Amino acid sequence: MNPTAGGAASFLRGSRRRFAPVHGFGILAVVSGLAALGACSAVEDVLDPVHADAVAALGPEVFGLPKGPTHRPGQPCLTCHSGQGPGKSEFSVAGTVYKTKPATEWLEGATVSLTDAAGTIRQLTTNQTGNCLIKKSEWTPVYPMRVKVSFGGVSIDMLTHVGRAGACADCHTDPARAASAGHVYLVADPANFPVGP
Repeated sequence: MNPTAGGAASFLRGSRRRFAPVHGFGILAVVSGLAALGACSAVEDVLDPVHADAVAALGPEVFGLPKGPTHRPGQPCLTCHSGQGPGKSEFSVAGTVYKTKPATEWLEGATVSLTDAAGTIRQLTTNQTGNCLIKKSEWTPVYPMRVKVSFGGVSIDMLTHVGRAGACADCHTDPARAASAGHVYLVADPANFPVGP
């Protein structure tokens, strides 16, 4: 548009029309950007950076194990499955059991007995990666809670109680040290591992 042909007023009206779509695009870009942040869970990460750091510290998925009940054995399940995400299911208790103290082989088919302070007992069975879990919608224990692991005629009681958190790996991590007995295992010596369930 030529400002000399239609006068200054015509030029200004035309220029306003030119900038209106840009303004509309700016609003669209902001709205789209916020939607993308929500889709990427970035909003939650900004609101709770401590949780975001805990999830990031878990690292990538273990190669060959699909997401689901068998993934991330030995990791603190409730980091992702406590209602803050990114796990969709919310668990009240979850963990991994290994065959022996050198925690390299998962124990499938073990019975994990949980007894809460109200006397309610729940029995879970470990899957092929040694994981066991119970959803919060199925049971929320009253702490403190006692734990026993049984397999092949061998039963072992946890020497202390669980006082606050349902993720075994919050306390049971490798290597064993003053703050941790190491991963949960059935027997210390591989020579004493039972032959069958």
